[in-house]
Amino acid sequence: MIGCNGPSPLFNPLTDSSPLAGLELLAGPLGLFAFLPLVPIVRRVARTHPRCAVIGAAVVWMLATIGPAGLVIVSAAITAGFVWIAVLGTLRRRGTLGRRMMVALVWLGLHALALPFWWFPQAVSYGWDLANPVRSPVLHWVGLAYLLLRFVAWGVDWASKPDDRLRPADTLTWLFYPPCMRLGPVLLRTSFLQRFDAWDPRAALPWKEIARRFGRMLLGGVLLAVLAKNMPQVSGHAADFFSAPRDYPTTHLLRIVYFVPIQVYLFLWTYNQLAFATALWLGVRVDDNFNWLPKATSIRDFWRRWHITVGAWLRNYVYIPLGGNRGFIPLNYAAVFGYCALWHGASWSFVAWGMTQATGLVIQGWWDRGRAALGWTGRPSGPLWTAACWLLTMHYQIGTIVVFADFDHLGSRILPELARRLFAFG
Repeated sequence: MIGCNGPSPLFNPLTDSSPLAGLELLAGPLGLFAFLPLVPIVRRVARTHPRCAVIGAAVVWMLATIGPAGLVIVSAAITAGFVWIAVLGTLRRRGTLGRRMMVALVWLGLHALALPFWWFPQAVSYGWDLANPVRSPVLHWVGLAYLLLRFVAWGVDWASKPDDRLRPADTLTWLFYPPCMRLGPVLLRTSFLQRFDAWDPRAALPWKEIARRFGRMLLGGVLLAVLAKNMPQVSGHAADFFSAPRDYPTTHLLRIVYFVPIQVYLFLWTYNQLAFATALWLGVRVDDNFNWLPKATSIRDFWRRWHITVGAWLRNYVYIPLGGNRGFIPLNYAAVFGYCALWHGASWSFVAWGMTQATGLVIQGWWDRGRAALGWTGRPSGPLWTAACWLLTMHYQIGTIVVFADFDHLGSRILPELARRLFAFG
């Protein structure tokens, strides 16, 4: 973990002998299921009071899933962020703050507010049982990390457009909109307000698309259950597969290396289907976060399909402001994925994963420029080349996600051990 006396250890569901259950699951992204019974009520009340309907239902939902302590934490975080951006925006509109100064204060102030949740992710219980704090990090599990991205985007955009109106009730509706709160997608304020202004709770619903999304969600849930059933388990007080891979058979190590990345993807993809279907049912759409990721044939293509709204945020609010393709690209990639790593939490495994993504994109850039210089832009090609690119891309990402998931050893034990067995290294 980061620092000798640094952040609290993160809970790793892959290696902990006691899986999350009960209120711990309800307090996380899957708690969005508990919002579904409220959707018809929201649509009914929204015919006359749309803002009260969304915010009121969100408060009831949070109280039921994260308890009174959690409701206070999230509401206080939203209030603090809202006040900070509103004050800066007001000063900017009056000409007291320049654009660059406001952007700097947006970043510094919001990250200062988020720092306690990053540094002590499990310091405060947000469940009903104050004597038994839940183990998952509040920053990501409850969705404060996604609120941080939305707040930063709002503040930076306002700095560029100082005449933008605050619209406090509508802005709070955006911040409390449940389909965006816990695991994305990152729906920016301008996009939400456009869709919210056009919302007609009496309009006919796209039931076929809603059913299709819920069907995909169910498919993802079944596949996750199958993976969980076949995932090797850590028994008793034995060392886990990341710490002591020598103690596990090769078949178990192979299942870990392949199943863990697939499980991460399926969880995010399944939640995206749930959030999308819920938003469709409510009537204010959100954006897709995934675009058939298994079709990716390069690192760049992977990032155009994986967690699309977070990728777009990183491009628009980190990469391009640093200079984008016009600056020193390797350093810009390192900054983007270094930030993305820290945004995920306080673990060196996240940093290592971020640097692997930056490295992969830099190497691909060199490869593309080399091909262009040699006039090979149309070569090689064909189905065999595409299959080879797909295999290389998938295995690169599988290996890097294993690094991401191994909080303590960054894949430095399990990956070499598996390579030694499969290829007779060492």
